[in-house]
Amino acid sequence: MEYQALYRAFRPQTFGDVVGQKHVTKTLRNAIVRNKESHAYLFNGPRGTGKTSIAKIFAKALNCQFQENGEPCNECDLCQSITDGSANDVIEIDAASNNGVDEIRNIREKVKYAPSVAAYKVYIIDEVHMLTTGAFNALLKTLEEPPGHAVFILATTEPHKIPATIISRCQRFDFKAIELNEIIDRLQYVASKENLEYETEAVEYIARTSEGGMRDALSIMDQVIAYSNEKITLDDAVMITGGIKSVELNEWLKLIEEKNSKEAFLKYHQFIDEGKDPTRLVHELVYYIRDIILMKHSNEADESTAFFNADDKVLYEMIDVLNDAMVMMRFSVNTSVHLEVVIVKLIEVLNKQREALPASNVDLSHIENQIKSLEQKLQNIESVPAAQKTEKQTRTVSKGKGYSISQIEKVLDRANKEDIAKLKEGWPKVYQHVSDKNLQSLRSLIKDSVPVAASDTHVLIKLDNDIHSELINTNEDKKRELESVISTIIGKSVDVVGVPESSWQQVRADYIKEKKPQPKSQPENDEKKPSDLAKEMFGADIVETRE
Repeated sequence: MEYQALYRAFRPQTFGDVVGQKHVTKTLRNAIVRNKESHAYLFNGPRGTGKTSIAKIFAKALNCQFQENGEPCNECDLCQSITDGSANDVIEIDAASNNGVDEIRNIREKVKYAPSVAAYKVYIIDEVHMLTTGAFNALLKTLEEPPGHAVFILATTEPHKIPATIISRCQRFDFKAIELNEIIDRLQYVASKENLEYETEAVEYIARTSEGGMRDALSIMDQVIAYSNEKITLDDAVMITGGIKSVELNEWLKLIEEKNSKEAFLKYHQFIDEGKDPTRLVHELVYYIRDIILMKHSNEADESTAFFNADDKVLYEMIDVLNDAMVMMRFSVNTSVHLEVVIVKLIEVLNKQREALPASNVDLSHIENQIKSLEQKLQNIESVPAAQKTEKQTRTVSKGKGYSISQIEKVLDRANKEDIAKLKEGWPKVYQHVSDKNLQSLRSLIKDSVPVAASDTHVLIKLDNDIHSELINTNEDKKRELESVISTIIGKSVDVVGVPESSWQQVRADYIKEKKPQPKSQPENDEKKPSDLAKEMFGADIVETRE
């Protein structure tokens, strides 16, 4: 016999075998025992929670001659024919593909005929919310005056799309997401039946990932079994689902707690390089911060737990930031950028907490030491000649801004029009090469970037923001990757220097003013204008002259 998926092989066949939904199974079983069956039922709830399975069990229990306490025997010919889908008196209809008026009219014509073998003719209409308005109107007439031998079971995940006139003629059962412990118990039962070895942490992770859906949990488990060669491990479960281990999430959040934005960004790009989905990362962060709150209130957290000393109010605000990001990412093309912004916003939330602390609780000794140090430096600066002071200020202005003035000057000192023209012409090929090599993090860094200056040995790239510029200048791996791609395209090795778009205009103007003074030997009428000098260095297509 060919292999059958776990969610099909372990589909419940009795009310007692159903995981969760006790309020539904008990009500239906009692209705059968007391002969108080309704002519129409509406099952609604999340996917994979047992709506269609319970509908088929109910159809068997209604028609089984050997049922006991509302449970079908599953051994008679009628029960087995309903189980394998060959029973003529139990009709399953997919409303997603049979949603027109003609299909419902066909039901109306045939429902009046008595069942051939069973006591009741049962119609199970799945995804009933997909019916058209005309089809709903046609179904309404049948539900108003149904024959005594007909039972309708309507199943849907979106009950708000069903007309109120249909809902009012049905007994409505709201299916709930299955509890975590119930899913874990069922997965362990399936693993034991299949003689599979498993790690408890792996089963718990699969149950959490399924988000209350038993079918999703069994499908994920099926994938892990196929990947891990008959043993279910946590590492394999994380690999299959594209998630992150709690330990790695804790390390990442520790970096944010320490306000180490650079390392937090590098950690994030490491996740992206490993193929993690940014949207999934946000979900993981929300759940983990929620777990931190629960662990703190149950005294299970310690100093190794991220945000152990943070107030609950701060954690609530972080969850709000992440929820807003999830909404924005749903409609965004470049989801990676949103998560980069989220890292900065989470650090800002922590800064607000620090600013809100009472003055009496703040240790100001380190600030006093810094002030003394700055006063000493100021006295030393006052003794430096004015020319040296100007040069020093120029070279330190970029500290913390994502670029280095000295590195930029190395490029501009030897810049020429030929090299920048060649690089600009080949820049689309650079971006395409990065995309073809699937270098996701590098592609997000150089997106919307433009080369602005080049020489035989260096190139200057204008990047979208300060963070991207700092990553290119300080992250050796990313820098070497970009330099390798550029050398492949232009045919020679160069060093890459980054400058943020917000600072480029000022940096260029300062360089032209201070590094390229007017030659004294030339007559006044032959002196070059600053605009002409800029055109020689950067090309006439970049420089715009304004009076």
